[in-house]
Amino acid sequence: MLRFVKPGFATIMPEDARAHEQWIAELTQHDYIVEGWHCDLSTGIFSLGETAQRIHALEQSPCGLLDIIRGYENDHRKIVLNILEEATAAASSFYYCTTIVHDDGSAGPLYCIGTSTIDTPAAAGRMQGVFAFSAPAR
Repeated sequence: MLRFVKPGFATIMPEDARAHEQWIAELTQHDYIVEGWHCDLSTGIFSLGETAQRIHALEQSPCGLLDIIRGYENDHRKIVLNILEEATAAASSFYYCTTIVHDDGSAGPLYCIGTSTIDTPAAAGRMQGVFAFSAPAR
């Protein structure tokens, strides 16, 4: 497990590419599957990669936030909702960790690291980042 977060923990800070890069570097030093995602803030629609979609037990991508978090631990859902709500209010860097159950019934940590940009005349609001999770046991 990563040093900086445990399941049920989250943090948000002003947008800072250096923090985001440090968190990603930490992930790459461990044996995690890392896959990108993004969300158009004008629609609330998330697009996930194929593996993240499977890990979240989603039948399709794009999807909504509630589709993504329904597989998270009950007490972690509110934490995730609060983090993402704050990220839509101001340009931010954020991360959270929860526990997710894999297809084979094993459970493992799921990390989300992301950034948000807010609507400007030049660009629409967007959240983007990566999900990182341990490979299910085979």
